[in-house]
Amino acid sequence: VIFTATPAGVAACKEGDVVTVRRLSFVGVSAVDEARLRSALATREGSRFPWGSKAVFDRSRFDADLKRVEAFYADRGYPDARVTRTDVRLNRAQDSVEVELVIAEGEPVRVAAVNMRGFEVIPPDRVRALATDPALTVGRPRDLLHVNAMRDLVLNELREHGYPYAKVSIDENRDEGAKETTFTYTAEPGPLASFGSVEIAGNVSVAERVIRRQLTYQPGELYRRSLVRGSQRRLYGMELFQFVNIE
Repeated sequence: VIFTATPAGVAACKEGDVVTVRRLSFVGVSAVDEARLRSALATREGSRFPWGSKAVFDRSRFDADLKRVEAFYADRGYPDARVTRTDVRLNRAQDSVEVELVIAEGEPVRVAAVNMRGFEVIPPDRVRALATDPALTVGRPRDLLHVNAMRDLVLNELREHGYPYAKVSIDENRDEGAKETTFTYTAEPGPLASFGSVEIAGNVSVAERVIRRQLTYQPGELYRRSLVRGSQRRLYGMELFQFVNIE
């Protein structure tokens, strides 16, 4: 990393003076959302209006931000991304800086295949649909946000088919330095379950029968997560409770 403005340049201000960030810009950012990258950093750009909030430049936080940039890219499938140059320009009054980061993104690691194991308890057409869901598309960069979103998706599918105690693990298979990776989602469905008895607690001024009328499921019915969430929304919709939780 080459600093075109050294720490000593900023340190030249009088002791006790505050240096603010007037502008924070990037060069070379095309594969990721620049707004999200900006929000992941501790160094922030202050308001351009005199009455707006100011962002103080902190050299130690800025140095840590260089690592945050690389971690941000790595999580989105670009493990070779690096900050190749930084430019910290101090103004004449020595009370603000303009910061520029030059980034080399490198080549991404792409998803080569998505495998589903242990999902025999749900209909085959649903398994095929899940494997091709846009949350994790073959050929796209390996984005951990999408990888985890896919896990939540398949887990909720199991819970929608009567498996409230289901678990899903993720295994990644990629050779060191390879530009393709394979993900395998393995399900442990657990026991098939039905709704049991309903116990209501915490109601003081609202009768139980009023609450029960809002439930979208009955004891003995096959468990479905959507019915639990629907019941909770209906109870909130009554606008009689500050907090409602169904376990």
